[in-house]
Amino acid sequence: MDAQTKQHLYNQLIKLGDMMGDGLHHEPDGKWISREYTKVAKALGLIKPKPRNTQAINDHMAKRVADVACQKCGCTLKQTRSGSKRAACTECESKYQLLK
Repeated sequence: MDAQTKQHLYNQLIKLGDMMGDGLHHEPDGKWISREYTKVAKALGLIKPKPRNTQAINDHMAKRVADVACQKCGCTLKQTRSGSKRAACTECESKYQLLK
């Protein structure tokens, strides 16, 4: 990230913080202020993402894949990648979202 982009993001963060300080994010149409503030802070690296428990996801997906078959051809499903909540059919390659 170049210095100009970083400075622009910090300026946005300051403006959004001032709006939040005035209480505008509590207004009925002010929900976007909190979302935008979080988005800018993540882009600057000020808020670290929560680590995912991939082992628990993989275990739960193994059970879910065993219970569900493809809706198009009826074949088995396979998890697309480790930590993913999606599965793909082994035959027709249709993709399904199995967990939220």
